[in-house]
Amino acid sequence: MSSSSPRLPKNPDRRQRQVKFQIGDGLRANKNSSPKVKNKDSDLVIPSEHLKVEENDEFQQLKNVFQKLDMTDQIVLYRAFRLLPSACSALWRITRKRLDFRTLHNELNLEAQNHLLINMTEHFKYVYFVANKLQDNLNTLERAGVKSLNSVQRCELLLMDEGSGSEVRNTNHLDGGDAVGGKVMAQWPLHALPKLMRNVRRLKAHCNIQVHFIGHFEHLELLVLYGVISQTALTGLLERCQKLTRLFLKFDCDTLSLKSIDNCHKLRDFSLCVGLFARQKELVLKLNDLRLLELTHCQKDVQVTLECLGIVLSQRPDSVELIQLDCSGFQDPNWMKNVGLDRCIRMRGLVLSNCDFCDREICQLALPRVQKYIALNNCHDIKDYQVLDMVHRCPGLYEIYLIDCPQLSWKVLQGIYRIRKSENLDYPITVILSQCTELREVYQNMYSNYWCFKLPYLKIERTQNGSRPVENIQVFFRNKP
Repeated sequence: MSSSSPRLPKNPDRRQRQVKFQIGDGLRANKNSSPKVKNKDSDLVIPSEHLKVEENDEFQQLKNVFQKLDMTDQIVLYRAFRLLPSACSALWRITRKRLDFRTLHNELNLEAQNHLLINMTEHFKYVYFVANKLQDNLNTLERAGVKSLNSVQRCELLLMDEGSGSEVRNTNHLDGGDAVGGKVMAQWPLHALPKLMRNVRRLKAHCNIQVHFIGHFEHLELLVLYGVISQTALTGLLERCQKLTRLFLKFDCDTLSLKSIDNCHKLRDFSLCVGLFARQKELVLKLNDLRLLELTHCQKDVQVTLECLGIVLSQRPDSVELIQLDCSGFQDPNWMKNVGLDRCIRMRGLVLSNCDFCDREICQLALPRVQKYIALNNCHDIKDYQVLDMVHRCPGLYEIYLIDCPQLSWKVLQGIYRIRKSENLDYPITVILSQCTELREVYQNMYSNYWCFKLPYLKIERTQNGSRPVENIQVFFRNKP
């Protein structure tokens, strides 16, 4: 064997393995002497007392692994054993970027856990902690000798049911902790996280937060809280997380104060429940650099929701670029007029989900003149003439999405084509269909004889993976130049 060992061939389909090699040729040595034996296939000189590998547990484990490989792979490993640690490390850096304490104990035994953790300490990018077993997770790291995870940029705190091993949803009760399986989650282990992971940029927490620890993540840019946070902890992070650009308060609690939110000078995306916005709207609307404002738990009080939406649109009508609304519970379509939807004169997109149009004329509903696209999702009562009125009202549309609108017929396609042809534009309008079987079949059956000649004015596409349901209310504002 030459001094330059051959490289391992790339094989992306090979299973990940963690093994320890002890080189030997299997010969038994004389107990009374310790001659040195030179391996013919390597330059290593091995003391003969190390040749009794058959009695070694690691040898037996290695033998079991080798038996699962074909002869070609066995020879590759035998000849290139010097490169094996480097090859394993390179593979782990690609496939083991995530440290997941939900599955770590099930996948690896104790010794294997320690080996993986200590060798990958500087390479983990994501970590998933089980919040109600956080101290056990920290003990696992300490046992492996891991004192820091400075390469981790994304962290998520999850709640798991100890009995079933499945994730559980937060109850959103501010009662001193999360009760999972009858046990209350301890809060004090949370204090160790900022020191353990100094460079976290993105943090998601499904547990209730009572203690002040988030503010110590100096580089935090994204924070998503599904569990309720205490007032002191919220004030602390608003005062200290100067790099925070995205804040999502997904829980339903309207008693908190946002008085320190003006310290978050870089905040661009903000999500909060509609009740909290109603109480703190002046502070929220002072955030002039907002790109996204999301209002959640909108069905709890529809009247308050519509009042809040009207306030947002009245104060920033010129900067609204896109609105996505789940209209469940709105019932009377006059809400569009009541909130002043038509005041948004520079709107590029409008997405309406679960919207009832109640056979009303679109011209009576104060629909804005949208510039780019309109999406109608799960609008079960919308009719052909209403869609055509929308297209007529918004000349130059690029796209219209018709998703699960069962009352539409093939006449809507014919009508859209005629409107588009009359506009005399140099680009077609694209109709994206999903769960509209009749429209799709008519288009396909008549394509070669009719629709293929209409492509300069209208073309049909179909969503590949369905549509993501619209939740809550999202208002996107135009970025400042």
